[in-house]
Amino acid sequence: MAVRIGIVGWGEIAHLHADQIQRAGARFAGVVARQRPIDLDVPWFKSIEQLLPHVDGVTIAVPNHLHASSCLAAVRAGRAVMVEKPLLISAAELGELERVLPHADVPIHVGFRLRWNPLLQEMRDALGKPRRVECSYALGIDKLAAGKDWTRRQDLTGGAFFTLGVHVLDLARWLVRADGEPMAELRAWTDGLGEGADYPLRATVNGCLHGMQLKATADTRGNLPSRLDVRAWHCNGSAPHHVSLDATHEMIEYGALVRDFVEATATHRIDQEVVTEYLQTHRELLQARELATQPDSAPASENRGEPTSW
Repeated sequence: MAVRIGIVGWGEIAHLHADQIQRAGARFAGVVARQRPIDLDVPWFKSIEQLLPHVDGVTIAVPNHLHASSCLAAVRAGRAVMVEKPLLISAAELGELERVLPHADVPIHVGFRLRWNPLLQEMRDALGKPRRVECSYALGIDKLAAGKDWTRRQDLTGGAFFTLGVHVLDLARWLVRADGEPMAELRAWTDGLGEGADYPLRATVNGCLHGMQLKATADTRGNLPSRLDVRAWHCNGSAPHHVSLDATHEMIEYGALVRDFVEATATHRIDQEVVTEYLQTHRELLQARELATQPDSAPASENRGEPTSW
C-alpha cells in the first residue's frame, strides 16, 4: 500500500510538493487550506489536526511563522514530517523544538533542497577538510514575495537570515560535515534596509569550525535573479573549488528530497544526528540575527565592498 502523505498549505511550493509526492510513488492523501481548493480531487481539511489521522506523513508549506507549530503537531501525533525551511524563526520556537525533536520517534526532514544538487554533492565528496568555504545566495525580494506579500515582514519570515540565509548556512555547514557542532567566533551583519521589506535585505554570518572558516551570505535586494555561488579553498593553496548555479536544478533537488522523505516515511528511517544539525543551524541563525543588531557589527572591509580579511 502506498504511503499516504498530506500537505499543510496550498500555495506555490505546496503544488510542487504534490507533484513530487506522487512522482515518488506516494499517495497525496489530503490538503489543509483555508478554502477548499477547486483544482484538487483529494480530501480537504481546515486544520492539521483534522488531517493527521488520515495520513502517514505531512509536508509543511505554509508561511515561516507557522512552520514550528505545524511540525510539532505532526511529531506529537506520531507522523513523519517534512518542513519547508526554515524550521523556526524565534528563540521560543527553538526552545520548544529542542524539547521535542531529539526524542521524536518519526522521520523529520527540513526542505534543504541544495543538499540534493548533484554538483554540490560532487563538490562535498571532493572537499575533504578545506581551509575556507564561502556560500552566497542571491534572490531578490520582488521574486521571493511574488504572490505572498507576507515574505516582506520580519515577524512572519524571520528576515533575510531565515528567508534565504538558512539555505546558505546549512549548505556551508553540510559541505564541511559540521554534524551539529557549533561554530566559534560567530560574527554577523546586515545591510539593504528599506528596499522592499521591513528588514535588512542582505545578511552575512561567518565563524570558525574545527579550523575551517565558514561564510554565508544571503542577498534578497530588489529584483536580483536567483544565483548561488560556492567557493572552497584548500590549505595547500591550490585553486579554489567553485560552483555557480541558477535555478536549473531546482526540480531535481526537490525530487530527490521528497523521494527521500517518502522512503523514510515508508521504512520509519530516523536520523537524530541530522535533526541535531537542523537545530544547530537555526540556533546560529538566531545568534547571528541578534549579533547583527549590535552597533558596528559589520567589518569595515564589508562596508567598503572589499573582501573581508580572514
